[in-house]
Amino acid sequence: MSSLSMAATHLNASVGDVLSPNQLAAALQAATLDVLVGSPKAAAAASYLFVEVDPRMIALCAYEAGTDIDHANMLYLDLLQRSMPRVMAWEIAVETMLCR
Repeated sequence: MSSLSMAATHLNASVGDVLSPNQLAAALQAATLDVLVGSPKAAAAASYLFVEVDPRMIALCAYEAGTDIDHANMLYLDLLQRSMPRVMAWEIAVETMLCR
């Protein structure tokens, strides 16, 4: 099973099959949930990515989606603008991965 599939399955666990691995990849590539505007349930599930999924798995998902940690972090920042709480585990991991 791919990283994107595992993450999407985890995010769908409590809500049913609303977010596909392709949708998660699209959000990571675009660095925003705006690409899921036509699917509000998928966007809601994806909004918990950084809260629910280990930072290393998110990094694997980003690479599998054909993007990078910077784009994943831009998605995180997009989610913060949408009132998602800060996730210290992600922030520490990004600082380490990006040597900031």
